[in-house]
Amino acid sequence: MSGPILVVMYGLLAVFVVGFVVRSVRLARLPVHLRWELAPIPHEKGKGRYGGSYLEELDWWTKPREKSLVAEVRYMLLEIVFLKAVWEHNRRLWWFSFPFHCGMYLLIGGAVLLGIAVLGSLTSVALATAPVLERLITVVAALGYGLGTIGAVGLLGKRLGDRDLRDFTPPATLLNLALLLVVFVTGLGTLATASYPTAMAAALGALATADPAAAVPGMAVAHVGVTLLFLAYLPFTPMMHFVAKYFTYHEVRWNDKPMDLRMEREVEQLLAQPVSWAGPHVRADGKKTWVDVATEEVRP
Repeated sequence: MSGPILVVMYGLLAVFVVGFVVRSVRLARLPVHLRWELAPIPHEKGKGRYGGSYLEELDWWTKPREKSLVAEVRYMLLEIVFLKAVWEHNRRLWWFSFPFHCGMYLLIGGAVLLGIAVLGSLTSVALATAPVLERLITVVAALGYGLGTIGAVGLLGKRLGDRDLRDFTPPATLLNLALLLVVFVTGLGTLATASYPTAMAAALGALATADPAAAVPGMAVAHVGVTLLFLAYLPFTPMMHFVAKYFTYHEVRWNDKPMDLRMEREVEQLLAQPVSWAGPHVRADGKKTWVDVATEEVRP
């Protein structure tokens, strides 16, 4: 792996880290959401399954709130791992979206295993389980790249061939899927042309030690390079939804915390902001505040 290639890879990695941190911080600092009741909320102990709320209780403000972490985690696992909402609302898309996401989850797990193997080799730690770990990495990678390829090809086909999806699929979504498909295919190429754990360990070891003389198979270099290109691109795309979803659920859908003084002040400040929406139904002129728009009498 030559010096210039290493420099480019470090640059891509730096773009990813900075972009990811900045986007995540911006998401975390977004204003408080509209205070409304969205049910069901899984963490409502004993009430979440039917959409109930602590507000049902007589004199609820005098009683301790009971939450169920188990119910919340169960809901999150069904949504994150099995894409429950996609299964319920767009089952035709689920058949490709599920293997696509499973492939990425497996590759993240494989990357963790590979990191453990690389750390062991760099620190000269003799692992008795090294052969087993190498076989496990190979199997996990093969499944991840295979499922990811099936999912990416299927999703591209659906979004290009299904008119209901094609009409509102932006070019950026197609680019995202195409770039991920290249990542999966180059991963399969590395599996087919070299000992995957050895090749990837050599590539990651060269990155970790800045060793331009490291012997790394060409396909592994291409795969790592494309993967880093994807990571550098990721923070600037809607694929950051995997971070945004945390706030969508915990700060919007599931935030049923009673309004306190701090939140009340924040909401008052937001309502005092001017509105400049162009929609004629809003009748905003850039001077009216949200309070003005919400309280003025609308005449036909």
